[in-house]
Amino acid sequence: MENKEMLESISNRLSVLIALQLRSLTDQPSFADSVELLTRFGLSSGEMAEILGTTKGTVDVTKSRIKNKKK
Repeated sequence: MENKEMLESISNRLSVLIALQLRSLTDQPSFADSVELLTRFGLSSGEMAEILGTTKGTVDVTKSRIKNKKK
């Protein structure tokens, strides 16, 4: 991975951590809200599962339900 790509990846992950920390200070987001937020930051289902302490399958199902709700 190039240095520029590595820096962009680190910056993205820091942004995610900051957003999650701010949300946890104001309210307790639901699992679905957390998945939606992390999706907006461009994280993969596997990355989200690791952060949220669940499986990739659970994240994928939640993402699908969110997508279907918006229709």
